[in-house]
Amino acid sequence: MGKRLFFQLGTNNWQREGEFAPGSGILHESHHAAYNRMQETRAYSVYPSTTQTSDDPLVRIFELNHEVPICESVSPVSSYRFHSMSDDEFDRYVDRLTSITRDAIAAAEEAEGMDVTMAVAHHCFLNPRVLARLNAEREAAGRSRFPILCFVHGTALKMFAHEQAGLDPEYPERFLTLMREEGVFSGAEKIESCAAISNEQLEKFADVFGDYPRDKMILSPNGYNLNVFTPNAAGDASREEVLSRVELASAPNPVSRAPMSVAVDAEKVVVFCGKFADWKRLDALLEAASHYENDDAGKTVTLVIGSGPDSAVDRYHQLAYETLGLRNTYFLGPQPHAVIARLNAIADVGVYPSESEPFGLVLIEAMGCGTPVIGADSGGPKDFVTQETGALVPESADRAIFVESLTRTVREALAEDWKHTKGPEAFRYASSNFSIDSQCQGIIDAVLKNTLD
Repeated sequence: MGKRLFFQLGTNNWQREGEFAPGSGILHESHHAAYNRMQETRAYSVYPSTTQTSDDPLVRIFELNHEVPICESVSPVSSYRFHSMSDDEFDRYVDRLTSITRDAIAAAEEAEGMDVTMAVAHHCFLNPRVLARLNAEREAAGRSRFPILCFVHGTALKMFAHEQAGLDPEYPERFLTLMREEGVFSGAEKIESCAAISNEQLEKFADVFGDYPRDKMILSPNGYNLNVFTPNAAGDASREEVLSRVELASAPNPVSRAPMSVAVDAEKVVVFCGKFADWKRLDALLEAASHYENDDAGKTVTLVIGSGPDSAVDRYHQLAYETLGLRNTYFLGPQPHAVIARLNAIADVGVYPSESEPFGLVLIEAMGCGTPVIGADSGGPKDFVTQETGALVPESADRAIFVESLTRTVREALAEDWKHTKGPEAFRYASSNFSIDSQCQGIIDAVLKNTLD
C-alpha cells in the first residue's frame, strides 16, 4: 500500500476549545483522527469557526467574524442562516472559502510531496461546489484532478427539500437552483461518490438530485469513539457520585419552579441528548416524563443534554416546569463527550424520539455505554435498533397516540430492567459494527472502487 493524502473540507466547527459542535462537525473531527491513525496515510482538514485556533499543521481554521452559517433554522451553536445572507455576502463567503481551501490543499501537497488522493466535502452544498471548482482549475492548468467524496448530511438536505417544496417563505428557492445550474450533482463527473449515514438519507438525496447515479452512492453508518463511550465510562464512580457532579443549565428567562440541583438518590435514570429542534420531539419526551417520573416512588429522573436558540430553551423550560409541573427532569445544557459518556453509562435507558432522524449517533453512543435505547420507527434508527438492543416507537400523525406509546415503552424499559437484559447486547452490537475506523476504511474502499469503475 502506497502513501495516501486525504483532505477534508467541513461545514461546521469541531468540538474543541469550549465550543460545542453539531453532528457533522463531530463526524469530521472523528474521521480526521481515524484517517491519521491509518498506516501510510496523512489527512488534512479545514473547517470554519468564530473562536477556535489551531497550531496543528494538519488543521486549518476558516476564521469567521460571525457565527458559522447554517442551513436550517435551528442549531445548538448558531442562528446565522445561509438564507439570511445577501447575494454579495454569500459571494464573498464563497470566495473566501475557495481561497483558503485552495491554499490549504497546496500547502498539504507541498508538505507531503504528493497530490491529494481523495478529498471529502462535508454537506451537499458549498463544499462539493468549491472542491469541484478547484478541480476544474487544476485540469485547466494541466494537473490531475482528485476524486471527491461528498458526505451528505441532513441539514443541507432539509434546506433543499424546503426549497423544492416551495411552501416555506423562509426557504425561497435559491441555493437548490444554484447547485442544479452548476450541475454539481448532474452525474459523477464532478463528484465521484456520495455517502450518507442511512438509507433514508440516500433516498432523500436521490429525491433532490435525481440525476446522480445510484451506483455511486455509499451507505456509511456512523462510527463512534470506542475509547470514550464505554460501559466503564463512569469509572469507579457510583450513580450517586456521577449525578452529584452535574451542573444544571438555566433558561435565559429563569423559571421559578425549576429545580436547583439533581436528585442524587435516583433509582431510575432516563437520558436524552440532542439539539432543541422541533423534529427531535423533546416535547413528546417531556410529556411522557409527566407520566412516568412518579413511578418508583418518584425516584425516576430524566436528564436532558443539549441546547438550542434561547427561544427554544425558554419554551422547553416553561413546558417542563410550568405547564407539566415536572420535578425530576433536569436540563444540563450541552456537554463534552466525556460527560455524556458518564451519564450514558449510569442511565437505565436512552430515549431519542426524533422524527426521521438522519442517523442517530447519540443512540449508538448510548449503546456503546451498554445502555438500551428507545427511538422512533423512522429514519436512521430503523437500520440498527432491534428488539435485542431497545425498541422503536411506532410513528403516528396523532400526537397523543405517539406520546402514549412513548410513555408505555419507557415504562416497559424501566420495569423490565432493559439495562441488564438488553444493555450487554446493545454494547456488543455497537462496538462490533460502528467503530469510526471501520467506517473510514469502508469509505476508502468504496471511493477507490467508484473511481476505478
